[in-house]
Amino acid sequence: MTISWVLGTLMLWTLATYVLRNEGVFPAAFTDVSSVLCLLLAYACLSGLGFFAGAFTVLWLVLRVCRYINGAPFAVGDCVTVLAGPHVGTVARVYELTVGQGGGLLPRLDLGADVAAKYLDIFDDYCLLRQSHATDSNSNAA
Repeated sequence: MTISWVLGTLMLWTLATYVLRNEGVFPAAFTDVSSVLCLLLAYACLSGLGFFAGAFTVLWLVLRVCRYINGAPFAVGDCVTVLAGPHVGTVARVYELTVGQGGGLLPRLDLGADVAAKYLDIFDDYCLLRQSHATDSNSNAA
């Protein structure tokens, strides 16, 4: 989300700078301190709107790239590290793939029976980092 927020903010800042430059606002704005403060406030507000601009334009691409870099798609038996949530830093094995609300497969991690009973062991692909493939661990065991 942070990456898409920064990208969305940069898109809005670039657009605003282009429009203000073409309208001739910058030479007049830098002659007065209050005008500079108003411009800074406007750019600060645009950074807040950048969250939504990034979420609606580039988030799908950022998530896809993050999933690929982290090792997705995962398979049963893969060893992964949790990158987000209450179990951050935990290394666990994928014991099942379940179908999520969007129709994609979501890995379930072996974090204990109490966590599994509450379905708190289901993670999205971008929240996990692959440490080893299921075939790597099977070949090492043999």
